[in-house]
Amino acid sequence: MKSKSKLKLTTLAMAQIAVCTALLCVLSPLAIPLPIPVPFTLQVLVVVLTALVLKPSYALIAQSLYTLLGIVGLPVFSGGKSGLGAVLSPTGGFIIGFVFASFFVSLLNRKLRLKNPFVRHIAASVLAGIPCVYIPGIAGYMAYTQTDLLSAIVTLTSVFILIDLAKCVIASALAVPVNKALKKI
Repeated sequence: MKSKSKLKLTTLAMAQIAVCTALLCVLSPLAIPLPIPVPFTLQVLVVVLTALVLKPSYALIAQSLYTLLGIVGLPVFSGGKSGLGAVLSPTGGFIIGFVFASFFVSLLNRKLRLKNPFVRHIAASVLAGIPCVYIPGIAGYMAYTQTDLLSAIVTLTSVFILIDLAKCVIASALAVPVNKALKKI
């Protein structure tokens, strides 16, 4: 009896992973500086979109590949940063959180039994994505800035939570037609 957990990397799967990784690499460096050490980026939107389009293992591969490309020196992190120093910066926890979010958003999206795909995508991205991104993001910010938990939560969520929720909705809206198109392949 064959195990269902075996990873099958077909040509189509590799192409989808490559496209999602490239999308992360192209859009993530775009950053608008803010008066706090964390800039406005499109990373949450692209991470969530990738997770909603790919299977959990493929989403994890795409996000991990993006992260490794940044660590080895390609300027793919926010603001064109790269290297291990970027992971050890105030925003480094978010980079780590994106890896978790890519897997868990995809997994939850496939487990939820909601008939409307748009609603299912929003539920998965908000229930899994936001905590997976924010918990390591806040922890990393606290470690780097020596800020207490309450101050870190207020600083990061007051600026970003509504924006990130909007990014989840936009990614969910984009995922519906992308998934329909992928089913035709």
